Amino acid sequence: MVHRESLRTEDTDGSANERITIHLSRFDPSTDTQPRVETIELPLDEPVSVMVLLQRLHAIDPQRACRTSMCFKGACGACLIRVDGKNVLGCSTIVDPGETITLEPHSGFEHIRDLVVDFSRPRSSVEEAE
Repeated sequence: MVHRESLRTEDTDGSANERITIHLSRFDPSTDTQPRVETIELPLDEPVSVMVLLQRLHAIDPQRACRTSMCFKGACGACLIRVDGKNVLGCSTIVDPGETITLEPHSGFEHIRDLVVDFSRPRSSVEEAE
């Protein structure tokens, strides 16, 4: 069972911009037994990459563990993430205003916290099957 909590951010200028709804996987092994989902609404008036969204989320709450630096060329792989159930490069995956997306850690590596995985520790095929 996944616990859901909701957070709505406010526009700083009071405008009614379009928003994106993000279902964000949260997991802190020191306090959580299972991942939980935090639902966040962010103002978004133009298409942006998933990594730009993560930078915005991290700026609002630095306690959210995620990678926020990358090449923006789809070449280094530091931005691997799971978006709507698919493992993708976050720097080249674009999200449009009005969309609802689910962000989870990449499924091919050991999960550390929130969206962060250990790229040096791939999951075995047995673990992936479970």
